[in-house]
Amino acid sequence: MKKFVLVGAIVASVFSASAQQTAGKIFSGKDAGKGFQLGSEKSSQVILDMVKAYNSNDSEKDLALYSPEMQKKTGDFNKKWHAYMKKLNNVPYAILPIKVAGSTDEIVMLQSTEEREAIDGSKQKMNLFELFKVDQSGKISDFNQFSSIPKSNEFGKTEGGRFYSKGETNGRAFQFSNRGEVEAIEKFNKAYNALDIETVLSFFADKVKITDFDGNKMVIEKKDLRQMMNDFKSVEWKISGIIPIKIAYTDPVSGVIVTSTEKRVAKDGSVWNKSLIEMFQFDLNGKISGLDQFSQGIK
Repeated sequence: MKKFVLVGAIVASVFSASAQQTAGKIFSGKDAGKGFQLGSEKSSQVILDMVKAYNSNDSEKDLALYSPEMQKKTGDFNKKWHAYMKKLNNVPYAILPIKVAGSTDEIVMLQSTEEREAIDGSKQKMNLFELFKVDQSGKISDFNQFSSIPKSNEFGKTEGGRFYSKGETNGRAFQFSNRGEVEAIEKFNKAYNALDIETVLSFFADKVKITDFDGNKMVIEKKDLRQMMNDFKSVEWKISGIIPIKIAYTDPVSGVIVTSTEKRVAKDGSVWNKSLIEMFQFDLNGKISGLDQFSQGIK
């Protein structure tokens, strides 16, 4: 009997030591150089309870599991999110609690799939990996989410559409571009309406290829743009949409589709008033190097 008790004590000791073993490493921040240890099932249960509350689509139940600081930080978003959703179904695949050696807080890693249906009928399915920090009081005090979007998803994909050409880019998809094009168009819009010619010219390359509303093709220089604006008495360019895109797996050259209305009053009193779709091309230096214009009269 004593032998079995001793063996049991040794096994328990081994498992206890194993549970406290440190593995992995943190490379930056205040905990740089430290490793990780296993966390507790208590923290895992906090996250599983949160998943249940989240799936109920009840913001109050969901937020009740977060710390006061997190409620203040994410409360408005959480309420709007649940109000927008009709149905949520997060299904855990694996869960693992860990902690930084010497820390009282724990980190719970959750891998799951999630199906979402919004009140407007939009549907989305996500593959998720999430990191939750659970504090000493058993409340979620921090949260980070990483996602993988299935190709069959209705929306949210990073690529879409198709580009047709005779070259090697034929059949490639489009993807959003993010090299400051939207901000450039917004600043250009403001300067253009103020007839601030010098600022407007700063957004353009030295030479710009233009196909105008009548299909005329030309290459103009900055001085030509200056002369065009000198003829304006006032301009009212109202933008309704900006879409920055590029062809997937190509250099950073991008195109921006801008929908708008524009009213120009010339110094001779003539008025030009159109609804527009314009495609701006940004070169490798982030300057507008091309422009295709399409217009429709406003009655």
